Amino acid sequence: MRKRTLVYWLCQVVGWCSWSTVGVLYATSDGLYVPVWTLAATYSTNVVVAIAWTHAYRHLIKRRGWAALEPGKLLARVIPASIVLSFLLTYTDLPMYWLVYGRWSELYGSWTVAVILGTSWSVVVWNLAYFGIHYFEGWRQAELDKLQLAVVAGEAQLHGLMAQVNPHFLFNCLNSVRGLIAEDPGKAQTAVTQLSDLMRYSMQASRIPTVALETELEIVRTYLALQTVRFDERLITTLDIAPASRAVQVPTMLVQALVENGVKHGIEQLPTGGTIAIAAWLEGDRLHVRVTNTGQITRRDDSTQVGLANARERLRLLYGGEASLVLREAKGEVVAELTVPAPGAA
Repeated sequence: MRKRTLVYWLCQVVGWCSWSTVGVLYATSDGLYVPVWTLAATYSTNVVVAIAWTHAYRHLIKRRGWAALEPGKLLARVIPASIVLSFLLTYTDLPMYWLVYGRWSELYGSWTVAVILGTSWSVVVWNLAYFGIHYFEGWRQAELDKLQLAVVAGEAQLHGLMAQVNPHFLFNCLNSVRGLIAEDPGKAQTAVTQLSDLMRYSMQASRIPTVALETELEIVRTYLALQTVRFDERLITTLDIAPASRAVQVPTMLVQALVENGVKHGIEQLPTGGTIAIAAWLEGDRLHVRVTNTGQITRRDDSTQVGLANARERLRLLYGGEASLVLREAKGEVVAELTVPAPGAA
């Protein structure tokens, strides 16, 4: 931030000093003798006035967030603002010329239009430089965020596979299926298909940043069905999904990861089992997804909290500061609440 501020002021000083130098050279190009003190006074005034007004203009740009606007909306604001700025620069300079040269009427009548036109070109160049740099930096940051998202998504896939297809999980599923083969062959076959679907979805997650909530819930149901085979009556699941929320895009594998976390750190730790409750609803232009599990938040020494940190980083890269993930404990339950933008839902 300090570096950007330093570069800004360096550009302001160098740029306007260069502009004023060109003006002085133009004024003395006809060979007329102009006292040094006169040149110094007008030169200094030009520079100080230009820096002051353009700095105030920059403050307006930042306060109104113009740099984030699309080109059409930006031009609709910049053009009239630039015209006003050109007049301000010109008429703030004129009193100094009057004091120095003592020819107010002549300056006002013959030089004003030329000065305004010249100043207008300077303001155009200033706008091009300022917004050009901002757009370039925005484009570069977007590219960096895109690369970071690809890396984080890849890491999310890796952690998801490690959590879902690690030997412990795979052993539990296969052990449950083995018990079903003699007991209920049809149910065993269904469990194998569900495990295959879960693995396929997990492997595809890194290529698709977001999916419809309904698509994510399908794999959540598959995961819970597999866990029901394992836990039987120890696992109770409930879903309360508002119809309007089903089409909203959510990060791939994120809701599934929250459900898995509830099973692993909640239900699995309780001899009597418990409940996994999933709810989703819209509030204005925001989608809320809540995953609740019986249990409590435990802080283990071997826990790195990488899953939660990874999920929040994915949200930051996908939505900036418009999404959130909160984990809290309330009345013997652990609640994970995800909030993401839902464009067009309001």
